[in-house]
Amino acid sequence: MKLFMDSSTNYLYLALYDNGKEISTLVKDSRNRHSETIIDNLETFLKQNAVEMNDIDSVFVGKGPGSYTGIRISGTICKVLALIKKIKLYSFSSLDLMLVSKLEIDGTYLVRTIAKKNHSYYKLANIKNQKITFLKSDAFAIDDELVPFDTYQKVEASLELYQNKDLAKKLFEKGLYQEEDVFNYVPNYLRSEING
Repeated sequence: MKLFMDSSTNYLYLALYDNGKEISTLVKDSRNRHSETIIDNLETFLKQNAVEMNDIDSVFVGKGPGSYTGIRISGTICKVLALIKKIKLYSFSSLDLMLVSKLEIDGTYLVRTIAKKNHSYYKLANIKNQKITFLKSDAFAIDDELVPFDTYQKVEASLELYQNKDLAKKLFEKGLYQEEDVFNYVPNYLRSEING
């Protein structure tokens, strides 16, 4: 069974995926409280689904871009799980998790997570017949730079978006993830002052 976790936005997203099915999801509005609530929410989620840690064969973590604290917390938890249980660690773009919510709706999309001080993390993509073509990979910019994309359909973090059925399944089946070396995993902070 595969465990998916993303806490790059105000929302905690957890999902279990096994044998081609998304078994269960948990979405919580944890605005500025991921560090206080994520472990309890994970434990409750696994317990409600009668899943033991030994049932998990791999972990998939949203590596950002997004909240610095949020992506560090989920990244650290998934790294520790992978190390302790000797299972594989995979990462995915948190923006791709949001994008697959629109997989059945053809269009050109601006996928955006609001950052501080009039900035955003974003990517551009086109979806046609459930095929995704990326027009711009994950980026960080001042909001004024996004004005040329005003005609694009917007995808932004919301409770409704994360409650969209089968996000983990869609992400997995589209291959929008990569294997990580658990010792060298680094979240996608994007901002130069964080990356050094």
